[in-house]
Amino acid sequence: MNFRAIAIVVFLVVVSGGLMVHFRQQSITEPKEALANVEGIPVPPKFGPFGKLVVVDDPLFDFGLMEQGQKGSHEFKIRNDGQGFLKLVARKEDHTCQCTLGSLGTEGLKPGEETTVTMNWEIQKPVTNFDHAAKIRTDDPENPVTMFRVRGLVGRRLVNNSGGEMTIGMLSDTKLTERVFVIHSETVDTFEITKLELSTPLIDATSRQLIGEELKTATTDRASELLELTKSNPAMMVTQAKLKEEVAKNRQAKGAEPLEHKHDPAERPNDDFSSKKPAVKSGHEVKVVFNSGFSIGKFRESLIIHTNIPETPPMMVLFSGGRAGPVQILSTPGIGWSPEDSLLRLGRFRAQEGKKAKLLFFIKKSETPWEITEAKLSPSFMKFQLTKDENFKGAGRDRYDFQLEIPPGEAPLSLSGETLGSIILNTTHPEAKLIRIEVDFTSY
Repeated sequence: MNFRAIAIVVFLVVVSGGLMVHFRQQSITEPKEALANVEGIPVPPKFGPFGKLVVVDDPLFDFGLMEQGQKGSHEFKIRNDGQGFLKLVARKEDHTCQCTLGSLGTEGLKPGEETTVTMNWEIQKPVTNFDHAAKIRTDDPENPVTMFRVRGLVGRRLVNNSGGEMTIGMLSDTKLTERVFVIHSETVDTFEITKLELSTPLIDATSRQLIGEELKTATTDRASELLELTKSNPAMMVTQAKLKEEVAKNRQAKGAEPLEHKHDPAERPNDDFSSKKPAVKSGHEVKVVFNSGFSIGKFRESLIIHTNIPETPPMMVLFSGGRAGPVQILSTPGIGWSPEDSLLRLGRFRAQEGKKAKLLFFIKKSETPWEITEAKLSPSFMKFQLTKDENFKGAGRDRYDFQLEIPPGEAPLSLSGETLGSIILNTTHPEAKLIRIEVDFTSY
């Protein structure tokens, strides 16, 4: 074989090798592009003309005030300002709410053509604000992903700043006990309290409308106020920054991983919106007075507030507390007694053995000798015995031993939580005509 023939053979080998590499590269890259299309992510064309996504208005829209249970909807307009078709895709996994695209041609959005991105959402949870996001993916090589966001505040029609239940504590026998709280609305400009419905005539309730600065002061969240003060006070911000720096140094010295603040600026810009709350629009102050006459022991009463706010049920406020009055009850060793709850805890014991417990009653002296005129015990098999301690020499008081017995041999029983036993004593004392004691025990 001459030199020319050898050169031709070598050339053909090199060319065939290059072609094999070329086709092998194509066989590797093409499945990747096909996979991208299967996943619903548009792939920019290799050569122009290209489409160009333009958002006609701001991709962030502040919706305003909503209520829990309401549904919202907003449309964003987008346009293709490119010279080629623009493919658009809205995938479910890219949204925090329902998102749909407007009409598109088979090849996408034509040059100069517009369509809409519609976001729909519902306020399902009792939150103070909402912030929903949706990603639109395109084959625009300069803008493959565009984020659209809607946000707003969630207001409540009627709010009690003290919660649904107020703990009053022990009532005083020398002065009236008063409590004041505010109910307000975040969605109604003005409302009236039409009726204050009380569970007992021993409580009086009145209300008055709050306006202007008085309303603002009465409904100010102190924690939020402190946070705003920190933001507006450079010295406090510097102190916080130094504290964070010291924490980071200590973690580094101990070999710990640094604390990272995970934040996607595209989805949640750092504008503190998540801490915003709806403003108070209207409100009333409610004053409750607890008069004399409550029975000795624990009480639980209610106030139902009726308003003229449409489609808003009355608001119930519960009051729990107790009254000691001229009676002081103390326990003996080994017996659980809660004077605040007027609750006697006997614990667990064998039903066949029964249980005995003694309480000490210190009664303020009166003109009439103190006696129990009637006793109601539940369960009815409980027994008691009351004995005056003639040797007690307390100033202005008498002492009585109150012996309670769960007789042996009764059926096993559990009294706790919402289901408790009770001892109701009617007495001759003018200031303690009724004494109520609750009983907690489990026999087995």
